[in-house]
Amino acid sequence: MNKKAEAFKAYVEEKHPHAFQLEEIPDDAYETAVFRSFAEISGSRLPVAVILDTSIYAMIRILIVPHAVHEGKREELLEQLNAYNKKYKTCKYYLDDEENIVLDTCILCGEDTVDGNLVYTMFSVLLKELEEDYPELMKLVWA
Repeated sequence: MNKKAEAFKAYVEEKHPHAFQLEEIPDDAYETAVFRSFAEISGSRLPVAVILDTSIYAMIRILIVPHAVHEGKREELLEQLNAYNKKYKTCKYYLDDEENIVLDTCILCGEDTVDGNLVYTMFSVLLKELEEDYPELMKLVWA
């Protein structure tokens, strides 16, 4: 396991035991470790991942809506995601290759450590922003 993942694992075990499940990616050149959990937004449980590797970055990723594109709504959905991306500095919304709506934020860290308090602060910021956007997104997806 990479050193950032070890540091975050120690932080989680001390501050938030049982909050995450750890998955190490086998045979990965970046020694990637993924800490998986869920966030409660408007009554929905959204998958969350903290992705730590040997780069100088840590990534927080939230799967907002799986298979979000329905019946000709792709352009309208992309316009809305782009509007959010113009509004927020902290995160980026996008459609991945399976047309899931994903929210990412990237945190700069040292090569060997990650600030667990900063990761949790960013969670708070993302969840606050997502609380505002989620109902609107769901209306657009299911309209």
